Amino acid sequence: MSVEDILKLVLKFFQETDKRLEELKNKLSVWDIKQQEILHYIENHNLNAAESCKLIKLLKNIRSERRIIKDEMDIIRSVKDTFIDKYKNKFIEKDLIQTIKNLKQLEVRQNNPKYTYQFLTQK
Repeated sequence: MSVEDILKLVLKFFQETDKRLEELKNKLSVWDIKQQEILHYIENHNLNAAESCKLIKLLKNIRSERRIIKDEMDIIRSVKDTFIDKYKNKFIEKDLIQTIKNLKQLEVRQNNPKYTYQFLTQK
């Protein structure tokens, strides 16, 4: 992985953490609604053993999906609280963007070297 790739990842990390957290909150909300629908269905219907078993399996699946989302949210919040909120500001993002531009210019210059010969042209 190149330095430029690492800088791009860091920039993306700073820029998209809040967005990812919001996406996860929305996903969690959807799974919460699904869970509530099952609980309301159980509350309002008389179920036989087969129906109960199907709903329990469905509820278990929903709870598993919710747990995956909540675990990722916990990780993101921890990183956000201890690192991103502390260091994220427009200066860092601008510096990262400028550094990436500088690296691109440097790469172009290195791939197309221009040198003025002085010693070889002297007679």
